[in-house]
Amino acid sequence: MPEQLSNNLIKGGRLIDPASGRDGQFDIRVIDGKIDAIGASLETGDATVIDAKDCVVTPGLIDVHLHLMKGLGAFGVDPDIFGVGSGVTTVVDAGSAGHTLLNVFRNYVTDNAKTRVLNYINLSTLGGVSGPGYSILADPRLIDEAKIEQAVEANRDIIVGIKIMATGGALGGQGLKPLERARKLGDALKIPLLIHIGESWTKGTEPVAIGDVLKYLVPGDIITHMFTVHPGGLLDGNGKLWPQVREAKATGVLMDVGHGLHNLNFDVARKVLDQGLHPDGVSTDGHRGNRAGPVYDLPTTMAKLMALGFTLNQVVEMATANAAKLLGRTNGLGTLRVGDPAEISVLKIEDREWQALDSQKGMIPAKQVITPVHAIRGESIYRPLPVERP
Repeated sequence: MPEQLSNNLIKGGRLIDPASGRDGQFDIRVIDGKIDAIGASLETGDATVIDAKDCVVTPGLIDVHLHLMKGLGAFGVDPDIFGVGSGVTTVVDAGSAGHTLLNVFRNYVTDNAKTRVLNYINLSTLGGVSGPGYSILADPRLIDEAKIEQAVEANRDIIVGIKIMATGGALGGQGLKPLERARKLGDALKIPLLIHIGESWTKGTEPVAIGDVLKYLVPGDIITHMFTVHPGGLLDGNGKLWPQVREAKATGVLMDVGHGLHNLNFDVARKVLDQGLHPDGVSTDGHRGNRAGPVYDLPTTMAKLMALGFTLNQVVEMATANAAKLLGRTNGLGTLRVGDPAEISVLKIEDREWQALDSQKGMIPAKQVITPVHAIRGESIYRPLPVERP
């Protein structure tokens, strides 16, 4: 159970809030679940003090790609495990539900979670019911634009986009036709597309060329699994970025890490980063199959990016301000504002040498770990769940 406090002061921590430009020692007063004041050395008064000395305080972390329909197949996980149980205040399900299951998801998962849960609706009516290795878009009848539109309009408060598996295995004999239909639907509903790349589940299937996928994307759409080693990724056979990838990024197509069980490869990441292409968002692609490794949680994934050369401020920005932009939710997420409901993460950053593990069991040396200390939502203060991190 969370601790409930109506008047508390988060004191003594280093506040990193890239959207506001704050980076320094600031206290945060929360009264009745809303941020009352942000400032250096605020008076304690009758507040309950949350000691953040030697900690980093950030706007509530946002994990923009997970699979959260608990009990569904081998992957659906309780959102509070990767959410407030991991120092994260907002989590986003990446297409577990198509239009047929969205209300079930909302009633069963969203409305019972302590973490804020947002959704990408799956283009396929099947959603995640059959698992990622099936041809969920191969039959044209598995896309029903009218019913997707009805579901989106009835759930605009939680829907952030449309999820599409752009793999040969998922598309089957339909080829690029589902992408064409998704583009028209995204334009009509004014929501972005989230595109899975990388033939990670269907071996021996002809992958979809990334250049063909990108023809259907516009600024604000998101490619997830940008560091995948599997066919259909961002690199050609010589380890070079396909030219269409640079062009798409320059026009405003966004890139997300999407670690997952299969899709973070350090060798690919180094090649992509060395060619100047950086992620816009960091996410776990968390589910039941990777909580115990190699993913663990969002703070650990952020620390892996630091091992690849990013700074603490950069990974915090990816998980706060950038994540809010990616979701189109900058009005309520990604930064701390006086008067807003409290959405705060408290993290411990420690110098310690360890071996960061990617999805193919490749290792690189890391020098800092990030562990969650608190997730604060309104008047509720959550401590992290136990997990054996590296």
